[in-house]
Amino acid sequence: MTPDYQTTPYVRFHPERCNGCAACLKVCPTRAIRIRNRTSIRLVDLCIGCGACIRTCAAGAVTAAGGAPEAVGRDHVAIALVSPVLYAQFPNAMPKDVLLGLRQMGFHHTIDMSIFLEMFQLAAAEFIRRNRESREAPWPLISPVCPAVVRLIAFQFPSLLPNVLPVLRPVALMAREVRERLIPQYEAQGRKVIKYYINPCPTMAVSPIDGMAATRKHPAIPIGINEIYPELKQRVETILHEGTPFSETLLEFETCATGNAALVAMSGGEIASMKVEKSMAVPGLKEAIEYLQKIEMGLFQDVEYFEFRTCREGCLGGVLNAVDKYLAKSNVQRMLHIYGLGRRVPRNTILRLYDKGRFQPDQNAMELTRHFGDRKPALSLEQMQRIESILEQVAGWGCGACGAPDCRTFAEDVVRGQADLDDCRWQPEKREEGK
Repeated sequence: MTPDYQTTPYVRFHPERCNGCAACLKVCPTRAIRIRNRTSIRLVDLCIGCGACIRTCAAGAVTAAGGAPEAVGRDHVAIALVSPVLYAQFPNAMPKDVLLGLRQMGFHHTIDMSIFLEMFQLAAAEFIRRNRESREAPWPLISPVCPAVVRLIAFQFPSLLPNVLPVLRPVALMAREVRERLIPQYEAQGRKVIKYYINPCPTMAVSPIDGMAATRKHPAIPIGINEIYPELKQRVETILHEGTPFSETLLEFETCATGNAALVAMSGGEIASMKVEKSMAVPGLKEAIEYLQKIEMGLFQDVEYFEFRTCREGCLGGVLNAVDKYLAKSNVQRMLHIYGLGRRVPRNTILRLYDKGRFQPDQNAMELTRHFGDRKPALSLEQMQRIESILEQVAGWGCGACGAPDCRTFAEDVVRGQADLDDCRWQPEKREEGK
């Protein structure tokens, strides 16, 4: 039998809290979760970090695998990499107030993602413009911004990996800037540096899809927005009440002076500022799978760019956010009213960097295929025939009582030696015994 796994790079399982409801089985897009003896959670397949299991588990048996903020900055230089989604959690505060609150919590540097979002959008639009002539990549191109989507493509739709836009994600651009310009200053002093990703979901940190192997040299810890929100909320409220001391106003990167970055937090916000007319935004895990299936079938080749997000309402719907997604959306709309739309980064500057290869990921589609490829041994014809035979025996009710999400997955588990046929409660002989 496959050994038990109680954690992944993105989620952590707590078997002692599991009540065996099997809700997590049904929502996992890669059918990776199993339940044994009603309270033992096992991971037998590939996790994409979408957070669907966290969202659906009422018992709290699944949590994010990130870090805790208690020890931030105590024996190291703490650098916070901040998504604009964080600002949407505070209806009456400006971004500068939120970043100051983080520094008061112990972060030595607070790096705002806004300018890197603008850089990504300009570079992405340039690739699309050039691709109209070069046909270097197939249409439609797919946004790389949501890493859960890219992992979903790699695990279930590998033929679409060439469609993933080959431009570094904003979080990777931000991490590279920190690695090249900030960390060396502290390394020269012999000081330890840790990067903290303030995340709306379990999967926003730099990952292998960015091909930035050099970042592994420096520890990187994801922290959910909901983990830091209680203390940060108190500090922001104090800042709003007492004002900001002039000595504490310094920021490494100016906070969003336009509304573009805040807009990206919402579904459709990425493409709204790119001016790509033939584009579509599709939020939600089920919807993303549905449209990826259609793209794999050859549909939507007249569309140039898809913005997929696994969360409803985009990153504002991330499972690790602290406030309701619709309240957060209202806060973003307020920021848009205050800042308006515009850009701080000159397009000519981005074009020069683009031509120098500064937006080029280290890994191409084939390398992603090797990294994310199906790690399970291929089934033989004999094994596939046995799966069909088992399906005839187990009635195909898909009840989940066996601990697998559906009957076909259960049958495959049996064939692979990861489950016993007797685990099925609905075999004909068991139904007879129950009469």
